[in-house]
Amino acid sequence: MEHKIKIYPVGNADCILVKLSNGKTIIFDCQIHADLYENGKQIWFDVKTDLLKELPKDSLNRPYVDLYVNTHPHDDHCKGFEGNFYHGDPDKYDKDKDKDKIMIGELWVTTMLFKNDIAESAEEIRREAKRRRSLYDNDKDFTGSKWNYLRIIGYDKDNEYDTRYGYIPGKVVDRANGTAFDWLSIFIHAPFKKDIETAKRDDDKNATSIVVQLRFSVEGKDNVCRTLFAGDAEHEIWQHILDNNADDENLRWNIFVAPHHCSWTFFNESNNKKDVLPSASNIMELQIDGKSEVVASSKEILNDQDNPPCYEAKQKYKEKLINSQNFFNTATFDVNSSDIPQPITYIIGITGKRKELESTKAAESVVSRPAPRAGLK
Repeated sequence: MEHKIKIYPVGNADCILVKLSNGKTIIFDCQIHADLYENGKQIWFDVKTDLLKELPKDSLNRPYVDLYVNTHPHDDHCKGFEGNFYHGDPDKYDKDKDKDKIMIGELWVTTMLFKNDIAESAEEIRREAKRRRSLYDNDKDFTGSKWNYLRIIGYDKDNEYDTRYGYIPGKVVDRANGTAFDWLSIFIHAPFKKDIETAKRDDDKNATSIVVQLRFSVEGKDNVCRTLFAGDAEHEIWQHILDNNADDENLRWNIFVAPHHCSWTFFNESNNKKDVLPSASNIMELQIDGKSEVVASSKEILNDQDNPPCYEAKQKYKEKLINSQNFFNTATFDVNSSDIPQPITYIIGITGKRKELESTKAAESVVSRPAPRAGLK
């Protein structure tokens, strides 16, 4: 029994696939480039082709994901949704026109998605969220159905959102798309009501990023791996999470995807690179052991003025890791012979996690192919 996490190399952006041993799948955010080539040379990993290889298909031969999480409506987390994911009445999926568009069983979004000022690439996610929300609003007895489930993360205590489709921080989720995960639970940490209100006032969509801890189990052993995924949550959000957290077990991690593409804003304000706030130090202290790893989903991190990714942030992560060698960057970890970065792939089993080199697997598959017989092409 083994589970899989794939963190795709998509520049300063996020796209993560979680695939359980029982076939249940989750996608966090989207970054699928319309053109993989520049001047005739491939420069981007083919995320869509890889997703189609990994995702299951339903009885109508439609590729699907059980749960799609849009952490917040910024372009670097939504690009490529339109054209690659199906949105609309599931009964109107056209096997020819919509071929290879990915069906979504359950959709998670933040409240900021329903504001007018969102990234253009988030428009179709909002349209789909509104379609699903109307099913609940038009039928007081509706509690969701396959391809129509919706969860708005960040429902506040003033009953702003219907409890049938609202999840609040502190909620533990062990099912999606109408069935149980079996080997996974998701603890929702954020966004909080006050951060939603701040985001609305300041138009700060990062403040409404969905922050979760995933706990993986296998037969005979619970919590073999824990991950923290946090979109673009910055230091204020982490302090609020710590202030509201009742059990450090909900924040411990084996894998931590560096928020906001290795931005310094996890540690402090961008203009203060001298001081590290307690929130960042506390989160880093919750790494589980010397095998815990930080992954920066970003372009290559150079010693320059960029932020994100921020060179000083990379150095600070390495300094605070028990093993400083356990910092990895999607742009540089695994690059094939054509200089195309490959996904950082974790395989999770009874002994914990291990990384798998996609470029090596591809090369081995070519070598292992039988040679063509004479006269055949």
